[in-house]
Amino acid sequence: MAAMSPHLSNPKEIAEAGEQIFSERYKDQFEREHPEEFAAIDVTTGDAYLAETPEDALEKAEACSPYGIFHLIQVGHSTAFRVSQTSHDDVDWIFQ
Repeated sequence: MAAMSPHLSNPKEIAEAGEQIFSERYKDQFEREHPEEFAAIDVTTGDAYLAETPEDALEKAEACSPYGIFHLIQVGHSTAFRVSQTSHDDVDWIFQ
């Protein structure tokens, strides 16, 4: 898939892009089929990676997209748990 937002540089932009991608592409299906799981959304490609734990979702995402920028969402929760991550050297974890 083509890059969606390659110039995201701050936590707010990453979180907003991840929320928008999740809402538009994945929310309905994931809430029906994967409640309580974690989705790592790659905001550079729009791809989503699901797992039962946040660590596993991010590990799966990084294995498939080592240069991705990820926003982590717990499916079915509006604000309970959100983390954005980039694998760039200058920023490792960005908590929201």
